[in-house]
Amino acid sequence: MVKQQRPPRLAIAKPRHITTVVRDPELVIRRHEQIFKAAIHVFISRGFHQATVREIAEQAGLSLGSLYSYIKSKEDILYLVFQKLTTVLREDIRQAIVGIEDPAQQIAAAVRANLETIERYQDEILVLYQETKSLERESLYSVLSSEAAYVRFFEEILQAGYQRGIFKGDPRLSADVITYLCAILALRRWNLRRRFSSKEVQKGLLAFIMRGLGVTETRGA
Repeated sequence: MVKQQRPPRLAIAKPRHITTVVRDPELVIRRHEQIFKAAIHVFISRGFHQATVREIAEQAGLSLGSLYSYIKSKEDILYLVFQKLTTVLREDIRQAIVGIEDPAQQIAAAVRANLETIERYQDEILVLYQETKSLERESLYSVLSSEAAYVRFFEEILQAGYQRGIFKGDPRLSADVITYLCAILALRRWNLRRRFSSKEVQKGLLAFIMRGLGVTETRGA
């Protein structure tokens, strides 16, 4: 009898604290969400270095003084974007494999969820890849640790399947390859959109990944 595999534990990096003078946690969450959405719009159109906090405040529908009640610097805003995104990516794939025991089905569900999340957050993914270098050291360490936990989630699923003879290849390398392949939905979207529908790209990427792992299409269905 094959021992059932538990879903992998996802190590959560401790986030850097963003100083705020507002004491209402729910209000802080709402305002940070507003700032997050506004920042993405401004960073995509202007770039991080050319964007101003005033432009982000205007896009968010907040006064400059009000916005500074929730963040202390433009770098705080960039960090907020990154932390929000890595959290969403982690939680969506975590939820996708709840109740699934077979590693092949786990990895297929995790990849599908990851692709769907990246499809929804294409602009944010693009900012993440373009502007990571703009983070100061503490924020960069926190974001990279969070991203490493996200990659490690795939690695632990692959390791379980590798031990049972389900997957081929090195689980560590395969996990990095999977996360990068999923990201091309955002990084190569201008080219992909001209030739394929979003569903075609997602289906093709999943099939490509599963073949690379040595898994038949029906096993991962």
